[in-house]
Amino acid sequence: MKILFQYLKVTFLFLAVFEISRLYFVLYNASYFDRNLFFTFAQTSYKGFWLDLSAVAYCLLPFLLMWLCERVVRRKSPSWLVGLLLVIELSVIFLITISDAELYVQWGNKFNNQVLVYISHPREMALSAGATNWLKTLVFSAFTVTCIYFIARKIFKIITLKREYKYQQIIVVILLIGVNFIMLRGGVGIATISQSSAIYSTKSVNNAASVNSMWNAFYYLVNNTEDIYGKWYVYEDEKIATESFDRQIRNDKEVPFVFSKGNRPNVIIVILESFTSSASRYFSGRDNCMPYLDSLARQNLSFMQCYASGDRTDKGLVAILSGYPAQPASSIITFPDKVAKLPSIGKSLQGLGYDNTFIYGGDAEYAQMKSYLMIHGFKTVIDKKHFSISQLTSKWGAHDGDLYNKSTEVLQGVKQPFFTVILSLSSHEPFDVPYASVDIKKDEWYGFKNSIRYADKCLHDFLETCKKQPWYDNTIVLLVADHGHDIGLKDIFYFGKEKYHIPLVIAGGALKEAYKGMQVTQVVSQTIVPNLLLQNLGVSTEAFRWQTDIHHPEGFAQYHYNNGFGRVNNRSQGMYENAYKSYYFLGEKADSVKMNHDGRIFQQILIDDFLKK
Repeated sequence: MKILFQYLKVTFLFLAVFEISRLYFVLYNASYFDRNLFFTFAQTSYKGFWLDLSAVAYCLLPFLLMWLCERVVRRKSPSWLVGLLLVIELSVIFLITISDAELYVQWGNKFNNQVLVYISHPREMALSAGATNWLKTLVFSAFTVTCIYFIARKIFKIITLKREYKYQQIIVVILLIGVNFIMLRGGVGIATISQSSAIYSTKSVNNAASVNSMWNAFYYLVNNTEDIYGKWYVYEDEKIATESFDRQIRNDKEVPFVFSKGNRPNVIIVILESFTSSASRYFSGRDNCMPYLDSLARQNLSFMQCYASGDRTDKGLVAILSGYPAQPASSIITFPDKVAKLPSIGKSLQGLGYDNTFIYGGDAEYAQMKSYLMIHGFKTVIDKKHFSISQLTSKWGAHDGDLYNKSTEVLQGVKQPFFTVILSLSSHEPFDVPYASVDIKKDEWYGFKNSIRYADKCLHDFLETCKKQPWYDNTIVLLVADHGHDIGLKDIFYFGKEKYHIPLVIAGGALKEAYKGMQVTQVVSQTIVPNLLLQNLGVSTEAFRWQTDIHHPEGFAQYHYNNGFGRVNNRSQGMYENAYKSYYFLGEKADSVKMNHDGRIFQQILIDDFLKK
């Protein structure tokens, strides 16, 4: 019991250190906060608690291992070793604390990969440091060092207390290590803790104060994008590459695509988990797993050649809402400082007075989705925490039936105009849906196909309910998959276009009659979604530069996977593997060289843009 109290006391004291670190940031950047500083500090402490606790667990781990060794060898660790570890840890926390506060003044963000780039360029780093308010830093640092010193003495005293060496204490220490691991990980669920757990505001300075500085810094040290990419992606001189990329995208005869009635329709985007076009008879002529979506597509505006930008939900979310392509070997959503520099539908519509809501039956903090959403103007984020225990019957959370019922409830109380994004999950592995189709062939792909059929049925029930609502006639409904999925097709490339071919449908009561039943046969990427919606509303789309419009004479879609890309146009498809520099091509021979060249240029500009954010 005594060792347990020691553990709790040290945990509390390390939490106090991180609160001092947060207080330093808030006071140092006081002019950026628009509320009472005491309220801000209290709110950011509350929101950042779990990330603080995870950081504390990292700090405690070496001391717990030391305690375990002591009880095994029945000998106390030397005091100098305890002191050295403590000094190293607290010095690192202090240095990160003072750096982060000034970094926010200079660059508007805390420690991230941009800092790592500057570390390798000491001259530029020194120039940046020249603008630091050194007197302010010195005064704040003196106060912080004093506080940390007194806390350090208390921690040292607790850790080096005289102890008894009983073998049963070994079990207690092992249990504490287990508890510490759960704290470090952020729980026992599927998703580990991330910056997302502390991000709660559309104002970046609030989120910066909330996110634990040490945890954030080590995250970027471990996930160094410079190490991920090196220079292998550079294909052409930067100027030549930029000019080539601009030629790929630019269309001087772009025509606005206005498909809705009224100036400010409500917008609902339903992101359909793994809805591959290969499961659709309408979009591919293959399986008949989504009869309702097929019927809806026939009667409304459908895009017959839309391709996902990546192969994961987190990448699809950014592609759909920010028009930003998936990257090979990384995902921008896991870097909040980079995410904050993206444009988005949410930000654009928030500026027009839209009420932004995101609804998901799973954990919104998975893959840092919640941080992305909060940064991009979603005032309300509803996830599995808002469902009853009885509704959480899927491994991931609430099945689509309950998700859409919750969405119907939420939409009843949302003020217009509203922008609502719904992300489904029932068609995600392990496909444990409460439904069994009788007309789908029971082969090795039955589980996936059956889950699509269930998700399609739930979508039908939801949209039929929406049609009865008073707001429906002034609403645009856009349906698109987050990514494609294997479905057992033979004789195709594993990373070929079939895997990335997805449905894209625009429907709703606000859709003009002239567009009902229209098919767009131009090849597009899901990154076209922001352009489609915002151009329709007369909003500038200049910031969304990664997609050709539907009238482009050479329309294409490019998608990225683990370490390569695929590129599709109306005639051909090509796949390039970065590691082996291998290129596979199917289509018209005249496209082969150009498709490889343009694809590598696109990839170079994308990765370069990602690294610079």
